[in-house]
Amino acid sequence: MGITRSISLIFSIIIVFSGTVFGFQNQNQPQARDANLLTNPQRAVHTFLHWQQTGHKNPEFVIKTMKLSDGDAEEKLELAGQLLKVLDARGLMIDYENIPSNPNYTDSLSGLQQYILFESLPAVYLIKTVQNEWVFSEATVAEIPELYQSTFSSYVTFVVDNLPEWAENEWLGIKIWQYLAVFIWLLIGLILMKIFGFFLDNYVKRLAQKTNFTWDDDLIDEVEKPALLVFLMIFYFLTYTNLQFSVTISHFLSSLLEIAISIGFIWLLYNLADVFSKYLSVLSAKTETELDDQLIPLIRKTLRFFVVIMGVIAVLQNNGYNVASLIAGLGIGGLAVALAARETLANFFGSVTIFVDRPFKMGDWIKVGDVEGTVEEVGFRSTRIRTFYNSLVSVPNSNIANTDVDNLGLRKYRRLKTVLNLTYSTTPEQMEAFVEGIKAIVKANKHFRQDMYEVHFNSFGAHSLDVLVYVFFDVPDWSTELQQRHNFFLEILRLAEEVGVEFAFPTQTLHMDSFYKDEPRKVGEERNEEELASVVHEFGPDGKKRKPDGIRIFKGGEEVDFGANK
Repeated sequence: MGITRSISLIFSIIIVFSGTVFGFQNQNQPQARDANLLTNPQRAVHTFLHWQQTGHKNPEFVIKTMKLSDGDAEEKLELAGQLLKVLDARGLMIDYENIPSNPNYTDSLSGLQQYILFESLPAVYLIKTVQNEWVFSEATVAEIPELYQSTFSSYVTFVVDNLPEWAENEWLGIKIWQYLAVFIWLLIGLILMKIFGFFLDNYVKRLAQKTNFTWDDDLIDEVEKPALLVFLMIFYFLTYTNLQFSVTISHFLSSLLEIAISIGFIWLLYNLADVFSKYLSVLSAKTETELDDQLIPLIRKTLRFFVVIMGVIAVLQNNGYNVASLIAGLGIGGLAVALAARETLANFFGSVTIFVDRPFKMGDWIKVGDVEGTVEEVGFRSTRIRTFYNSLVSVPNSNIANTDVDNLGLRKYRRLKTVLNLTYSTTPEQMEAFVEGIKAIVKANKHFRQDMYEVHFNSFGAHSLDVLVYVFFDVPDWSTELQQRHNFFLEILRLAEEVGVEFAFPTQTLHMDSFYKDEPRKVGEERNEEELASVVHEFGPDGKKRKPDGIRIFKGGEEVDFGANK
């Protein structure tokens, strides 16, 4: 008998020891577990969540977190269930590691012994009672029914509560009725978006078309598509809780919809930057200065860049990323970034130099290095030049700032220098008439500079008599210059026909002296030495044939002279 008692005693000790080490508790010891349920905020939240999960349900433990409710046990359990559904449907995931385990925790902002579970839902918080237990506050308990009603539509709740049993079956962790609900939910959103789009097209656009402004039409056109996206995403965001998904799916869906809404607003503001730029373009067209015309593209790009950056920051901040820490972390690689962005900064300061010095403006014909064309846009990094081959060349602003810029567009006059070749059969009188005729053409055309031009018989060429034409067009652009060149050359052709001169082209004359047998070919009249000497004297000082001022032609006794100084 003594041996039997000893064995029983040892066996009892082993059982007790095993219960202590491995966590087994006797059913007659609920007081030990009960005592640890509400000792700190972390334990209280664990009690609220854990004992409502499938396979761990214990109503007696759950209702302890609702001690401050005036209802009975059944009402307290219903409140706890409603609050859990609200948190799950809104995708509010609880991380136990972030919940304080200090029994004497004090909120740093209020100085009270309370803990707010979610910043986005401040009405739900725990407080420490006089019994040193952490439970949901009286305000939270009173707010739960309203939170439940604002989270779930009463019509949806009624339908869900009266669904047949087969709709409650699950497939891949989602109930059958939830699959159907998602389809209906998406369909309703698309229908409402179509209705909203119809309203914009048939009412708002018509009102905008009746105004005397054009910018409101641009506003509607640019805003319509992003507005439809924002409208659709906001509808889904406000109603997704009725799907009653698990907290994991709801959290993912909530984050996805928030990002989609942010993208919609970024798109909306991005397009509004274009509308604002167009409005500024209308205002700048009324001013005399052209500096504002150059600033508008930069303003548009700056606004776009600002919208995108701020949008990205907002998306990151709303998804729990600490943007300040992220930016501070970038400072570690600041040197590498600065070195990599050296060219970018050089181009930026180059653009500043362009706007300060204003070496050219939009639409100017410029030549920078080997690039020649019309300026289309001046940006932060580069200047875009449309070449005469219709290609678009982007020249870095740092290169422009450090390179000679030939602004052909700022020319007041556009020079034409050419040489006209007349045949050697042209007489002196014809040459004089031809030269004076060209001067007369210049004088008769208002598109020529009248105080500076030169037209002269300039040289004896290898196959022609050369006339130098050096004139300046007073025209605003290259197209007008080409048109005036065309007109000028047509006038010269008509003049040559009237005067009777011919234009020469490269020729060679081959004389075959063998045709003359023993007599060489004679050139000019035969004159003796005395006659030749007499001719020389006639062209010399006091000679009768001398004309040091050139040949003059007269009409009605008046000399014909269309010189630049006349």
